[in-house]
Amino acid sequence: MGRSIRISLLVLGLVAGSNALAQATPPAADGTRQVPTFPLPISPFLSPEAQASVRNGVIHGDPTAKLDNTAVRAQLGAIRTGADQWAYAEIAELRKRYPVELHNETWNGVPVVRVQPRSAPADPTQRRLLIELHGGAFVFGRADSLGLLEAIPVAAMTGMTVVAVEYRQGPEHRFPAASEDVASVYRAALEQMPARHIGLFGCSAGGVLTGESLAWFAKEKLPMPGAAGLFCAGGDARYGGDSRYVMAALNDALLPHADGSLPIMEDLYYGDVDFRDPLVSPIFSEPLLAQFPPTLFITATRAAELSNVAYMHGRLVDLGRESDLHVWEGLGHAFHLDAKLPESQQAYRVMARFFARHLEATLPAPPR
Repeated sequence: MGRSIRISLLVLGLVAGSNALAQATPPAADGTRQVPTFPLPISPFLSPEAQASVRNGVIHGDPTAKLDNTAVRAQLGAIRTGADQWAYAEIAELRKRYPVELHNETWNGVPVVRVQPRSAPADPTQRRLLIELHGGAFVFGRADSLGLLEAIPVAAMTGMTVVAVEYRQGPEHRFPAASEDVASVYRAALEQMPARHIGLFGCSAGGVLTGESLAWFAKEKLPMPGAAGLFCAGGDARYGGDSRYVMAALNDALLPHADGSLPIMEDLYYGDVDFRDPLVSPIFSEPLLAQFPPTLFITATRAAELSNVAYMHGRLVDLGRESDLHVWEGLGHAFHLDAKLPESQQAYRVMARFFARHLEATLPAPPR
């Protein structure tokens, strides 16, 4: 087995016979293993740009990963300001590359930013609409900051209008406020075109919210959109599975307790909910998953959501739903938000082709 292959499998915790894992203590009665440390080089499959990002800590450099919720509350103003300022600087560069126009609007009482690509079809019957839900653990980020990091490239590369939603977040608001806001925007979208010409997607908390919104649509008896994208997220709001533990150790983050419990930033939005409620975590309801539209998953081998995503993809496929899963080697959570990486451009091309195929659209010429 080659060294690069062995490294990747170690990250996933799937090789029991390697020298590193052979030193692990015998499993406890409940099957829990204490895994020793081992060297994890940068993946040789990464582009030079991505290797530099990993080397400089950009891929695994989230300072909020080490904060408990008390610290998050105390620093929330600074966290929000810092995330927005970083995003605004990135957006200024994106607008130099991607020809789009931005419009601040209100749809059914919910603030949105409409991203209009200059490559949109002139014929109104050929136009398509995507609804974007930004990340930020349900406590930080805005439609005009983190939301535009995805919305601008996707709009330009698909030729579709993208509406970034300013949904309500915690701790000022609690679940299901965000789901209600997305449903309000979706109802406004349905007044413009049929559901089969509308797509829904988001990254991180926005990806979780995409799944929750589909569950909310089902509850409200709304037609399902033509396609959905859960990027850097799956259908379990607590990000369960092996990769959550592996990546917490890799990122020097707060590790889950032995029973799997761990206060997460999202708790400031969720409060005291049942995380197995399908409206929170649709992964736990087969009747709900059986209603999902064609769904695209984007993740990476150094992302905490990898196990969650892989499991949900498998459930959808087993239920006969159409689902595409793309996993990028050696990268971390939400890697595609750095649009400068060649891997991010690959991811955006995958997104564009997926939505074009399922929303019956023709892709424009790629931006220079």
